[in-house]
Amino acid sequence: METKNSAQVQANIPNASLSSYEPVKISLADAPSAEAEQLEGYKRAVAAMELATRVCGDIDPAIYEQAALGIRTQAQAQAEAQGTTLSAMLVDQKISLEQYERMTALQANDMVNQGLALDAWARHYGIEPSEEDVMEMIESMAPGHEKELLEELSQNPAQLEALSIAVMRFAANKHLAATAIVE
Repeated sequence: METKNSAQVQANIPNASLSSYEPVKISLADAPSAEAEQLEGYKRAVAAMELATRVCGDIDPAIYEQAALGIRTQAQAQAEAQGTTLSAMLVDQKISLEQYERMTALQANDMVNQGLALDAWARHYGIEPSEEDVMEMIESMAPGHEKELLEELSQNPAQLEALSIAVMRFAANKHLAATAIVE
């Protein structure tokens, strides 16, 4: 199966829009009891899931396929790092390959729609990430090794672009959660 490269996939992202740019309504009733920082993360996740339901427009199915392939590739790498195979892990968990592919397709669908929704939210509200947003993202990726990671990422244009998109979505997600109506 032929897949599109990252640049081709990224070129399709700006086409998404939202059916509404009103603040999302969310419930934290199911939130686990946690510290304030963890609760804020939960709030951002719930808000992004709710916003993702508003994505509209013609989204190239290849974007979803590429995301699912990325999830599967990452899972295979994690299995290999643990000295096993993805097939063996699935057998151990009593998950058929067909079930796994459906699960990763659904996960990819959610992930892509959340990203597209946050992109549209950022465009609509003119959200620009701050230096604090960049550093908060870097710190979450490599606690204690921020400078090394930033230097490594700056050497690779594709990784720098991925970080840029991630930070924009992070800033949009913070704004979304801050404006969410908690019921």
